[in-house]
Amino acid sequence: MDDKSLLIVLLETNPRVWESSEGKGEGTAAALGLTHVLGATVTFLNAFFALNQQNRAAVIAVHDDACHYLYTSPLGVETDEDGEETEDAKWMNKVGGLDPLQSEAGPTILTRLGELNAVKPGSNGGEKKRSKPEASASDAPASSPFAGALSLALCYCNRAQGLENTAGLRAKPRILCLQASNDNPTDYIPMMNAIFSAQRQSIPIDAFALGEHDSAFLQQAAHITRGAYVKPALGQGLLQYLLSTAALDLRSRTFLKLPAARGVDFRASCFCHKRAVSVGFVCSVCLSVFCERRARCDTCSAAFTDDVDPSSLALLGANA
Repeated sequence: MDDKSLLIVLLETNPRVWESSEGKGEGTAAALGLTHVLGATVTFLNAFFALNQQNRAAVIAVHDDACHYLYTSPLGVETDEDGEETEDAKWMNKVGGLDPLQSEAGPTILTRLGELNAVKPGSNGGEKKRSKPEASASDAPASSPFAGALSLALCYCNRAQGLENTAGLRAKPRILCLQASNDNPTDYIPMMNAIFSAQRQSIPIDAFALGEHDSAFLQQAAHITRGAYVKPALGQGLLQYLLSTAALDLRSRTFLKLPAARGVDFRASCFCHKRAVSVGFVCSVCLSVFCERRARCDTCSAAFTDDVDPSSLALLGANA
């Protein structure tokens, strides 16, 4: 029997990213636009549901301001205050087949994605649009809160595993990231914390870099959690890449030859300037990384001695 899977898809929907042409490149999936990526994602989810009737999925939009649920498959039969089953009970009816899952996923994703930028009523009875990033941040490279999205996905996996006994789901969770923007160096610490949490829970992370640049964070996430890192050479073939890499369950994937990780970027970001460094200074107490030598650690306030050769400290940081 194939494993039952719980797939959490992290889809980048940040308008600043898709409106900009930076880092997309000609022929990439990011250059084809969000509509193309959405179409491939919805078709991929329909195929994912068809592989196993008990497969469940959740789609999280990685937006400019926060992360939002676009779609979640009910994890079990929920009851209301009177103890009666809610409408979600129909999803557990095996006689109904796959139609509820396949027919509701696509429209629900598109509807909720449109609501993210919908006009909302103001406090004075008028209307106001969803707040946009400040003008001062327009010059900065467009990035999305993938660290928060990954943490939200791990919380959802933990909730699903908590319902295993009550709902009888017992699905093996995994995460799929679809990123079109470049990494945000300031997210290095929360990103690595989330990656190691996924490794501890044996949750593989599959990563797709949709732009022309590789993602060092996603490379490390796929390598540490034993997932797959894919950078599609042809944007038109995004659906083919998804079906051949991320559709099958974990047991079936052991018989496949997944894309090999080539040249994983293991550089860390310094804690002082949030820059990627190959050689730096590491605090021996809290293992904070700094690009410049300093007398005291900014994280734990540990005092550094001056009788140590700076070259040896730099070598220690490179080895660490």
